[in-house]
Amino acid sequence: MVDAFALFTLSLMNLIKIILSRRHQTKITSIFHSAVQDWVDTENQKDVRIMIHHAYVGRIVCIVQMIGAYLAVVPMILMHFPSSFETYDSNNDTIIVRSVPVGPKCWLPSDISFTTYLGYYSLICVQLFLLANMFLGVDVFAFGLAMHLCGQFQVLNRSLGEFDGGEPVFEQKIKVSKFARRHYSLLQLADDFEVAFNMLIFFELGANTFNLCISEIILLKAIKMGDAQIITAMIVRVYLLYIQIFMHSYIGENLSSQMEKLHASLYNCPWYSMQSTIVKDMRFIMMRNNVPLHLTAGKICNMDYNNFKGIVKSMFSCFSILRLVLDE
Repeated sequence: MVDAFALFTLSLMNLIKIILSRRHQTKITSIFHSAVQDWVDTENQKDVRIMIHHAYVGRIVCIVQMIGAYLAVVPMILMHFPSSFETYDSNNDTIIVRSVPVGPKCWLPSDISFTTYLGYYSLICVQLFLLANMFLGVDVFAFGLAMHLCGQFQVLNRSLGEFDGGEPVFEQKIKVSKFARRHYSLLQLADDFEVAFNMLIFFELGANTFNLCISEIILLKAIKMGDAQIITAMIVRVYLLYIQIFMHSYIGENLSSQMEKLHASLYNCPWYSMQSTIVKDMRFIMMRNNVPLHLTAGKICNMDYNNFKGIVKSMFSCFSILRLVLDE
């Protein structure tokens, strides 16, 4: 029954992700097209290595998350492998009960044929894998886009090393103009990313809080009963849910830190040896960079390491209260 509630929450979250992704399709598409264009246009080998590093991080997260998702789905299927047995109802009549991966056995009519039962069982298995792919696929895709943005901010930061203050004024103006346009473009993309995904993160935090409390309670009961299969399944599920929350915090922390590094690099570049008109341009860039960039959960709280600690503490508090309620 608990798995059925978790599946319902998962399905609802997938529906919300589809709606929000469709609503912000233009912003997400612009970020994706910008990423593709960056890979096409970048020729500097140092910049390429930075981009490959961030893409590699996104790839590792994708592989680990999808493996974890399948490890959560497969035990649900193996623990309820297709089988049937006879039992008696309240009228002492013989009925056939068949196992299903999710939900109570009584949800399945006892008078259906075995072929229909296998078809129903197969559809549920396919649904579980589709839901797992969609639930984590959207988050992994967003993580990959965010990692690319972090890489582009790092590339922009590295480009400040080309400013030595000894170039001709005309060349300095070209470099500053190019830097300002790229800086503005990345800020717009980062803002589009925050607008496109902040509500999704908010709903996901709520859904993960509910699922974590339920999963941890089941884990405690399974430990008391010594059920190794349920213990393993719940540990994997709790791991996946916490990793999802940490992914958003990691993205927010990296975006904010890249902005802070860029601010320091702007101040440390030799702007004092440039022409006064160029110094004014650099000052405007610094002022624009002073506006903090934060990834938020529904514009309510920033997603970073400090708030991740607070979220985990709040979840454990909710879990403790819910456990006391159930014990009573």
